Amino acid sequence: MKIIIHLILLSCLTVLTACGNEVKSDINDYKSQMTDVQSEEKKLVESIDQLKLEKADQLIGTEVTEVKKEKLKSIESSLENKVRPQLAVYEKKLNAVDVQTKEVADVHDIYLDNFKKKKEFIKDIYDYIKLYNESIVSNEEILGYTEVFEKNKAKSEKFADRAIDNKKERSDYNTLTDLINANSESLKSKVEFLMGSASTQEKQTYIDDTLLPLLSSHVEKLNQTNISSSNVIQMRKAQTEIYYSLINYYKERKHAMGIEEQLQNMPIQRILENTKQIKSIDEKYYDALNKLEEKA
Repeated sequence: MKIIIHLILLSCLTVLTACGNEVKSDINDYKSQMTDVQSEEKKLVESIDQLKLEKADQLIGTEVTEVKKEKLKSIESSLENKVRPQLAVYEKKLNAVDVQTKEVADVHDIYLDNFKKKKEFIKDIYDYIKLYNESIVSNEEILGYTEVFEKNKAKSEKFADRAIDNKKERSDYNTLTDLINANSESLKSKVEFLMGSASTQEKQTYIDDTLLPLLSSHVEKLNQTNISSSNVIQMRKAQTEIYYSLINYYKERKHAMGIEEQLQNMPIQRILENTKQIKSIDEKYYDALNKLEEKA
């Protein structure tokens, strides 16, 4: 009976020793595989550090200067051409890691979860910076169309003044002015919708379905007006350009609305706070790995 008990104990010890050796061997193999992974991770961290994202909040939500615009463009470019490609290399190396035991797999799962957070952080910061830069370009486009509007308005008024002083052109002037005034009143009543509490999507649809067709009809009415006076013709030409600038303005404003809504829905402060947290995220992983090594 004693012999049987000794054999059972010996068998158990042999199994435990074999399991321990298997875990220890897997740890050593795992750490060897992770050397390449961590090398690529280090490159990723270095490329992110170069962006100085902890200072990004100084570039966002304040007056946009040319210097700030260039810095934001540079950050977007680096994220696009350096950080994201390096993330892909890092991820490929990580996906190639193979573990054999549950104990090592449990530790590795911590690293995988951390990687997902790193990847999400990079996606979030890239999406926000890219979108913010788009908003800058869009607002500049809107400003440009406003300037075109003002330029052609001044031109229209110049030819209007000339037509008023010429008795032969006064009839054509009155005809065109009546049409322009009617168009202006029509547009004014329609534009008020954009100042209301409708959703962004409703306003965008309204621009497409109401404002743009209305402005196109204004252009068509102008072109159909029967006038022959030279100054009034030039006045009509300038007014037509005004309508085209308004069409482009509202198209871009529709685009800007969408960008603004997306930016508002992105928690930029939380994203920027993760810049610091992401650097220490693997502490729990290394603690777990060290404890496993001590037990093996």
